[in-house]
Amino acid sequence: MANTDLRVLFPPVLLATDGSPSARLAQKMVCPLVQLFQAEEQGKLPEPGLKPKGESGGEAPPPTSRVVSILLMVLTVQPKVAKRMLRSGKKAVSHSTPVKDETETVAATKISEELSHPVAGLLPSLEELTASVREDFPSLSRVSVEVRQGRPTTEILNCARSIQAGLIAVGHRGGGGVRELLLGSVSTAISRYAPCSVLITRSSSQSTHSPNLNHVLLVVDESVGTGAAIAATRQLIPAGIQTITLLHIQSPLNANYLLGPFFSPIPSWQLSQSLQNVQKEQGMQVLQRAIAALHCEDGQVTITPRFQTGDAGPLICQIAQELQVNLIILGSDSSRRTLLSPLQGRRSHQTTADGESTARPIRNTRLSITDDYVIHYAPCPVLLCRSTQLNPG
Repeated sequence: MANTDLRVLFPPVLLATDGSPSARLAQKMVCPLVQLFQAEEQGKLPEPGLKPKGESGGEAPPPTSRVVSILLMVLTVQPKVAKRMLRSGKKAVSHSTPVKDETETVAATKISEELSHPVAGLLPSLEELTASVREDFPSLSRVSVEVRQGRPTTEILNCARSIQAGLIAVGHRGGGGVRELLLGSVSTAISRYAPCSVLITRSSSQSTHSPNLNHVLLVVDESVGTGAAIAATRQLIPAGIQTITLLHIQSPLNANYLLGPFFSPIPSWQLSQSLQNVQKEQGMQVLQRAIAALHCEDGQVTITPRFQTGDAGPLICQIAQELQVNLIILGSDSSRRTLLSPLQGRRSHQTTADGESTARPIRNTRLSITDDYVIHYAPCPVLLCRSTQLNPG
């Protein structure tokens, strides 16, 4: 288990919205987190026990010590319209009957705009975004609202990198079908390529109008991402967490798999039971280390450890449905494999004065099987936690 004295969630928060119910749910989910950041900067709330060690042995300043101009960035992206659609729109207006007065001129202009921008009426405008943000954040002044044009995934990721966002909140519409299977949705692509933590929400009939963080499901294992998930959970405790269900899942062991069919064709019951006991003992050790890393005082938060064996993705969704949790917290390995672009091998690499190559690696495009399954089938919002290295200043 990696270092849990990290600060995984920090401002600014990037909220990518398209006006859908799932995006509205994401906006309401980030409300307590943004209020928490605002209270910490005003000195009304102490830091949640995060004391990373510096190189000299003292306490290093947290990433939030940097000055940020905004706490919340709200972004909506309007797809660009193809040129042939623009030409068809102009042709339709040119062949219409000539207008005679000012009222008909305005009406013809609106028709031309609707024909040239067929998605303009489907996405919220700048005024609608501002009104929606002011409704949920009435006392927040450091908020920015922006409307861009382009590919949603590209614009959202570029915006996150430019403002050095500590969290991206996006709604998952769940279009399904062959298109999502082959191309993937915007939320799935952001989960793959985002340089920071990602909050994915999905609207359903069971989602309330005022979501909360009373009960969270924290999935832990021995991977590097577990440290980031525990650190993010510690940060969210002042935001209203009252119950934490710690879940550790291991694949079921089989004596035939371990010893081979030739060595033990018919494994004994004692051997299978012994392997299961060892597996459960190792799982409980992982849970105990996670409980110790949370550093929760007695009576502050109720922590319930739970050990399961089976397929991780379906089990997480099933347990979240049974317990009616408000949020699933998963750790995503920040040191994912990096691959060089095939075209970079043919280009002349520029080197620095120290002789280091300036070739920029690209991240692997794959999520883990568990992360991908939970994102698509979870009955509640999902938080993928990644530790982020901020640039100085």
